[in-house]
Amino acid sequence: MIIMDYQIQLSTLLKIIPMVIVGFIVYFIIKTLIQRRFKIKVLITIFEYCFILSIITILKITGIISGNFGATSIFAGNVNFSFSLFEEGLSRATVLNLILFIPFGFLAALAVKKLREKWFYGILIGLIFSIVIEFLQSFTGRYVQIDDVMMNTIGSFIGYGISCFILVLVDKTNIKHGKKD
Repeated sequence: MIIMDYQIQLSTLLKIIPMVIVGFIVYFIIKTLIQRRFKIKVLITIFEYCFILSIITILKITGIISGNFGATSIFAGNVNFSFSLFEEGLSRATVLNLILFIPFGFLAALAVKKLREKWFYGILIGLIFSIVIEFLQSFTGRYVQIDDVMMNTIGSFIGYGISCFILVLVDKTNIKHGKKD
C-alpha cells in the first residue's frame, strides 16, 4: 500500500516539473533583482531548485495546486476540523505526512542560509508552511487536522536536523583538510 502511495507521489512529481521550472525562473529573477547582482553558485542553485520542487510537490499532493477552491464550503459549514490528537491512532496517512515534510526541512536548511542560524527556525518554517496548507485545505473541502500540522512540523524538523548535521560534518571535514568556504 505504501509503495503505491510512493508511485502516485512520483507520478505527481514528474507532472509538476514544468511548473517548478517556471517557478524557479521567477524566483531566480526576483532574487537577482533584489541582490542587484548576477551570481550563480551551482550547488546553492541546485538546492534552491530542489527546495522549490519540494514546496510545489507538497502543494500538489495536499490538493492546494489544482484544488477545487471555494468559500462556499466554509460559509455552508462543510469544513471538517479535527483538533483531537491521533484520533485514528498512528495511521498510514499520519506517517506519510511526516515523510512528506522531511525533504522540505532538509532542503530548506540547504537552500536558505539564514535558516541555519537557530534550530528554532527549523521548527518554525515547517509549522508556518503546514498551517498555511491546512488553512487553504479548509477552502477545498478537505479534512483539516491538527495531527497533520504536528506531523508535518516534526517531519520538517527531522529533515532540518539531518541537513544541519551533514553541514556540520562537511565543515569539520573542510577545516580538517584546510579548505575554506
